[in-house]
Amino acid sequence: MEETCNLDELLTELEKISATEKCRTCQCFHDTLLEFKEVLNRGKDNEEMKQRLSGIIEKSEVTHDCLGCEPCFPVPVSNALSGIMEISSLRTCNPVCKPLTFMPIKKTAQLYPEQGEFIIGNEKCSVAVSTLCSDNLPELLTSRLGSDNFAIVGKTHTENIGIEKVIRNTVSNPSIRFIILCGKDSKGHMAGQGMISVFNNGVGYDKRIIGSKGQRPILKNLELTEIEHFRSQVEIVDLMGNEDIAEIERGIHSCLEKNPGRFDKTLSMKRMPLVEARKPQKLILDPSGFFIIYAKKNEGRIYLEHYLKDGTLNETIYGEDPVLIGSTAIERGLLSRLDHAAYLGRELEKAYLSMCYGFQYTQDGAPE
Repeated sequence: MEETCNLDELLTELEKISATEKCRTCQCFHDTLLEFKEVLNRGKDNEEMKQRLSGIIEKSEVTHDCLGCEPCFPVPVSNALSGIMEISSLRTCNPVCKPLTFMPIKKTAQLYPEQGEFIIGNEKCSVAVSTLCSDNLPELLTSRLGSDNFAIVGKTHTENIGIEKVIRNTVSNPSIRFIILCGKDSKGHMAGQGMISVFNNGVGYDKRIIGSKGQRPILKNLELTEIEHFRSQVEIVDLMGNEDIAEIERGIHSCLEKNPGRFDKTLSMKRMPLVEARKPQKLILDPSGFFIIYAKKNEGRIYLEHYLKDGTLNETIYGEDPVLIGSTAIERGLLSRLDHAAYLGRELEKAYLSMCYGFQYTQDGAPE
């Protein structure tokens, strides 16, 4: 009975996740649904849950691979399924706790082309550190070591986009000769194990990391020359599983003592366009109509009124979750323009925050 209750709670969570479009169309979410289906097929007396799951599966359509989202919402469900049914292969991302310190974009763009959550230290230092899934370690290490004893330190959660960012930021700085892997590796993705595999084995013709145990270890956004340059430039130091600051510090100092010097080989890197956001040149109204939003703090609800373009009230959507309200409006065909959808999402979130923090919500106005 207890297991059935747990499965019902997990299924309810999947129903909530399916309201988020990027999750509903992601391979991670689809794989988790298949995991759940496999679990239900092993049991009995769960026809009602099977029907609910079928409804979610019918609405999910995979349009993109894992985006490396932080956090990845399906992961708690996948990991819980693993605990209930002793499934050894997890298919989703590991959650992320809180962001680390960002450096100003002008500085990171000069040396490190990939954006991410990392701390920049001494660019002439030979050591870079990935704390994998241990999100608090970068700041702890910085507090203990100071910024002169590492080039860059940050987390790595995924075996595809995460590793790609590490490789590109590494080969962009020829001073980096060591990468220390420490902290807990991410379940399912196993980014640390994937990093060691790409260093030891490289990739196949399809850019799949040879020997990686992750679910999607394909480095789609890297050139083969960048991967081989990375393998020649650095040495991987495996301290995975270790969160002891003193031991990691000893590992860093050991690398600093045997620094072979700057890597001399030059590499021509492909740069992706960096487009600065700007205001639209002209306002185009949505032919499907417009919205008026009311935040009712005493009810804990947001009301979304939809009017046709002639000013006739069409319908009202209400709820507590701004994501569900917005997705309901999209599902009911009340928007026909992407910029209008972005506007609605922004305003619904402002309305929600006004109830959480007690300021007055004003549509189209700046939050107090």
